[in-house]
Amino acid sequence: MTLLLALLFAAAEPPGAQLFADANAAFLSGDVSRAIAAYEALVSEGVTSPELETNLGAAWLRQGKRGAAALHFERALFLDPGDEDARADLLEVRRGNVDRLEGEPEDGGWETLSRLLAPLPGAAAGIALLVLWGAAWALWGIRLFRSSPRFLSTAVAACFASAALAGLVVWGAAAGQRMAMKRGVVVAHSVPAREGPADKSASRFEIHEGTTVRVEDEDSGFRRVKLSNGLTGWVPSSTVEWVVPPGWAGRPTIALK
Repeated sequence: MTLLLALLFAAAEPPGAQLFADANAAFLSGDVSRAIAAYEALVSEGVTSPELETNLGAAWLRQGKRGAAALHFERALFLDPGDEDARADLLEVRRGNVDRLEGEPEDGGWETLSRLLAPLPGAAAGIALLVLWGAAWALWGIRLFRSSPRFLSTAVAACFASAALAGLVVWGAAAGQRMAMKRGVVVAHSVPAREGPADKSASRFEIHEGTTVRVEDEDSGFRRVKLSNGLTGWVPSSTVEWVVPPGWAGRPTIALK
């Protein structure tokens, strides 16, 4: 019986839980390098977890790597917009950023909108849309061709209205996903933003690590990024990491404690 319980407990334990616990213990004991190596090993194994991203960001921040820290806090918030620890740590990183973006915040509402749309249950709303839309038309058909109670008209209207609401949620979730897919974080210590996708192009300004940007285009190993105040420039692709890495789409999120 004891062996059976142990096997059941092991099966219920999420993948990588022990390595995550070991990494946390290393971090708390002050061995940050070992903690980072363990956290990164979990990332390499394909573990997608807001707790993992938050802790990895905190470990990089402890080592003074502001760009890597901001990147992982952003990823934690993409996976769980309600992660208050990641949000507070990201604000701490931003307060210490070298860049002080002057001018009118042209895209000031872009990040806020992205954050608001991210939690929307797009998949569930999509299923609800199909069910409600089908039910609305079925009830409409019954109402047209058969003598039916008056409440059926109310049911038809309610189904159509609910289907419209579900459609808005699906649209909002898709829009939030598109916005998130364009977000990036500067991980290089500093990088000149150039007028074109080439090293010989004139540099208009410099961007420093930890700055969150919107990636608008890619060409010849460069990415055109836009800052929150509207400034744009081309930087080497290696200096900007995607908040949502390729391959994350559709991957299940694991809760690690």
